[in-house]
Amino acid sequence: MRNTALILISALIVPALLADKGKNYTKENVCQELSAIGIEKFKEMVTVLYSQKFPNGTFEEVKCVADEMTKLAEKCCKDDASPDCYDKGATEISEKSCGKDSPFPKHPGIEQCCTLQGHERKHCLASLRYSADELPSLLEPTNEEICTEYTKDEKDYSVRYVYEFARRHRNIPAGFVLNATQHHVRMAERCCRPAVKIPCFLQERLQVESSSIFLRFLSNVCNNQVNLKSYKFGLSAYYGNLGLSFEEASAISSRFQSGLEKCCLQPQPECIIEELTSFQKVLCSESKLEAISEDFRKCCRKPALDTLPCVDVLKRQARQYPHVANPVSSQLCKEVQTHGIDRYLFVIGVKHASISLPVLTTILDRIKSTVTACCSSADVTACLKEKESKLKKTTALLSKLDDTCSQYFKLDLPVFKTLIQRERGETQVQAWVHLATSCCSQRSPAQLCQKLTEDVIKYEDDTSV
Repeated sequence: MRNTALILISALIVPALLADKGKNYTKENVCQELSAIGIEKFKEMVTVLYSQKFPNGTFEEVKCVADEMTKLAEKCCKDDASPDCYDKGATEISEKSCGKDSPFPKHPGIEQCCTLQGHERKHCLASLRYSADELPSLLEPTNEEICTEYTKDEKDYSVRYVYEFARRHRNIPAGFVLNATQHHVRMAERCCRPAVKIPCFLQERLQVESSSIFLRFLSNVCNNQVNLKSYKFGLSAYYGNLGLSFEEASAISSRFQSGLEKCCLQPQPECIIEELTSFQKVLCSESKLEAISEDFRKCCRKPALDTLPCVDVLKRQARQYPHVANPVSSQLCKEVQTHGIDRYLFVIGVKHASISLPVLTTILDRIKSTVTACCSSADVTACLKEKESKLKKTTALLSKLDDTCSQYFKLDLPVFKTLIQRERGETQVQAWVHLATSCCSQRSPAQLCQKLTEDVIKYEDDTSV
């Protein structure tokens, strides 16, 4: 799949940005790509990007806006189309978005955009991005379910699958969604005629097993990158739990996060492939191999895009790093204390290996906010001394969360709930159980677990008053 096609489809969704480059530029380049990939593929790309942008929209709403954008491209790419065809059409679509009975997705914040006019309105509509909790992963349908749906509506089967898959993977490059959809539809075409062919399905699923594992990994890390406030600190502790020193873990986490920041929301898959391939070489460099486990080394012997999902499921070990500035010491804030706050958060984080990154990152962000606020105050030592009890309490909560997740993995759920009920009220129990069942797993949903962790913090703060 061509890079430029995806880039330009993304640009189509942001018409006001292209307007600055000139109407002829818009028409010439969009039409060139429409001609190169064909109208059906063009429409699929638009559907992916709008499903990711508006995952709360119904299939009919997303299909409607994709149809409108495709018709606009078709109309304005005719030889006799006027030079301002696209710009006028985009304006009409933005006005339709703001209509009382608009058939387009009802996105939160659209009312504010609709108070604006012209390019400002188009800019505002283009920048909208759904920010609520992640949707559940798309459950893999059975062979029979695939064939039933496919034979019932072969024409729309592909676009419906694109919609469902894209809205549940809204922070990964659109190209990966299209690749996964193309294989799924090909599998249905091959394996559902004249009846369900079990060996055919087994063969098809086996062919994409590695890419499916990578896609789940990528979806998880891109969700974390987009949604977690202090993801870098959680990543640093994560790599520390796998055996890397503070210096190595900090450098690695910064490198990894910068790649995700650069590529996760780009439509084209090549960006993230290049970044992760380059990152694998850094992660698996000879200088680190002596300190890491044999299982880690085995992961590093895999192809680049298989290495990271492999490392992601390795067992983490809690580690102790006793040499760190006391949290009430002003040394923590001074430049002579190299990476003082970062090192302090790392030392806290690596002690807790049973907690998922969304939970760990949420707690570390709370600690970081407290310390950095004091580092900016007139009397750093006095401020840190005043906040010492809060810092100790937050760190103690982190240990409690770590123990809770450790117990959650060891005990049956009824026994675990009984354990949680000791010394807690009913509301607290519900909050802790919800957090454990939803967020102890390493690939927990970022937004939901950030919220559930903050709920537990709130209940613990209220009961200690």
